[in-house]
Amino acid sequence: MQKNLITMLALLLTAVLVVGCNTSDKTEQSDAAQNEPANTATEEKPTDSEPAGDDAQETPTSDDAQTDVQSKPQQEVKYVQKGVDKKENATESKSVTQGYKIQQLPGFTLSQEEPGKDMLVSNADDEVFMRIETTTTAETSYDAVKTSMQDHMNAVGGTVALSAEELSVFKDVQNIEGYVVDFDTEKVIGVVFEKDGLIIKLIIHDNDEQDLTAAMLAMAATISKN
Repeated sequence: MQKNLITMLALLLTAVLVVGCNTSDKTEQSDAAQNEPANTATEEKPTDSEPAGDDAQETPTSDDAQTDVQSKPQQEVKYVQKGVDKKENATESKSVTQGYKIQQLPGFTLSQEEPGKDMLVSNADDEVFMRIETTTTAETSYDAVKTSMQDHMNAVGGTVALSAEELSVFKDVQNIEGYVVDFDTEKVIGVVFEKDGLIIKLIIHDNDEQDLTAAMLAMAATISKN
């Protein structure tokens, strides 16, 4: 009997100890949960007004659109039209098939007529134009190109040589010669010159209404090798 009583007391004591341990663990866990700082950071979401990642595209400004035009070299070109002195900014243009560049005045379009021949045409009158043919001193001689130009001009009509003053717009040229054939209200001008290893042959068609010969010669004087 006494032995059974001792056993019961031992079991009761063990139960009390187990309950006490469980209560202590729960209390510690509750305290830890209360002491742990709350995660209050919220994840930011892009608004409709903010572009997201690679999907965002910048709209080019007018300044960006004009960059190519503004970046091209420009040069002031002076000429006389119908007795009036004029001065305009010309923009550099390059031949598609020939190895030269030219300062092109507003109101003209440069295009290829055929391989080895370009046309600089007045936008106001397509019958006013300058044909440009270039070659190099390694390919042919100045005299050969000059003879070709003279033959062409003689076929057009009676030629008159251009004066040194009329050709004074051409600077730093090794050789130059030009002729004009005058009609009632129209004229044809032929010029050949050598510059920077290039030999350039020009045929100009003009009329009294437009009177753009001086402008076209001034542009031709800016021709140089690419």
